[in-house]
Amino acid sequence: MEQRKKILETWIDLYGHRLVRLAYTYVQDSATAEDRVQDAFIKVYGQFNKFKDGSDPFPWLARIVINECKMAYRSNWREIVSSMLPEKEVVSSEDEFLSMEADEMLYALILKLPEPYRIAIVLYYFEELSVQKIAAILGKREGTIKSRLSRGRHRLRKFWKERDTYETAIQNC
Repeated sequence: MEQRKKILETWIDLYGHRLVRLAYTYVQDSATAEDRVQDAFIKVYGQFNKFKDGSDPFPWLARIVINECKMAYRSNWREIVSSMLPEKEVVSSEDEFLSMEADEMLYALILKLPEPYRIAIVLYYFEELSVQKIAAILGKREGTIKSRLSRGRHRLRKFWKERDTYETAIQNC
């Protein structure tokens, strides 16, 4: 029992932030994302015996978080979400600010993607998971994940070009 607590504490330290970011892609509210991850860790504690020792725990934890988010979404489908999860604390240097602003714009564009593309892109680029691990987490084939990544990147390029066109038009006014 004590061993289980220590392992769980280690997982919270190692994967907590990543799992909150993953949950945020579903719920798009930082407090709700943290709640879903907490619920997931409670579930993990109760189902600890289902974890296969020696394997990477992140895919298993991610699957539980995704299920918690989907379950919460089904029960709270009328809730309107509008806030954005900050990537990191603002640093006073101008370069860091401009870089963070570009990252936030990109993340906002990612959040506009339909769910299948958004989740694949977040897991691949932000969590740096392989196509194989993403396929295992989502219960899809690797080819499906590759297609979602490709289509998601295509849509992101389109959104980015539209944003640039809009900004150029405003500057010319």
